[in-house]
Amino acid sequence: MIASTNVAGIVLIAAGAVLVIGFLALFALRHRSKGKRPEVPGAMRPGPSDQALETRQLLKLQGWGVVLITFFVLWFPVMWLLEPGRNLQQEEALRTDSIARGEAAVHPFSEENQLGVGCVRCHGPELHGGVIQAQGTYGYPPNLTTICGGPFVDPPHSQITSVDDIYTVIEQGRLDMPSWSIRYQGALNDQQINDIVNYLVWLSSKDVPYKDNVCINPDAAKAAASPSASASASASASSGAGS
Repeated sequence: MIASTNVAGIVLIAAGAVLVIGFLALFALRHRSKGKRPEVPGAMRPGPSDQALETRQLLKLQGWGVVLITFFVLWFPVMWLLEPGRNLQQEEALRTDSIARGEAAVHPFSEENQLGVGCVRCHGPELHGGVIQAQGTYGYPPNLTTICGGPFVDPPHSQITSVDDIYTVIEQGRLDMPSWSIRYQGALNDQQINDIVNYLVWLSSKDVPYKDNVCINPDAAKAAASPSASASASASASSGAGS
């Protein structure tokens, strides 16, 4: 009797333990499955109710829309008005840097001046003209500080009627001056030549008045290209004051 009672008690305890373990396992599995449930993306979640959309939520969205539209309506015209001035400032900064490089280029190469080309060797220490020996005789490289004066300065630069002519002379050479552009077996690239020309134009603006400056005044360039100006420059050059 006692034995049967003990066996029944053991069975009941075992059954209770199994039930408790089963409940714990079921709870653990259910909780674990909830934790691994993928999160629903915001775009796939149910939207706000009609009541919310028709009242506070709708007003909030409309308010932000008005604010953003007002911002862009004011922002775009302001940027459009400021952009030309900003572009001009950037262009002036680039031109200033180019002129500085061109000034360094006309001086001889050195450890301190690694941009140097050495135009001053032939055209004089300050580019006011020089004297060289070439082919058993003397040559007289012209004054580059007045090169933008074309035929209107004394002595005249008879072959310079626009800034394009300055590029042509430097790139292709002339008389005893060799070509400098890599396009014509020279040593300088387009950027280096552009820097030198920008410096010469800036330098000429100090000595050549605007009305005679063929580099920056279209009317002067047109007048310099006329046959009368060319004939006058040729006559001045033949009299011993040529460039």
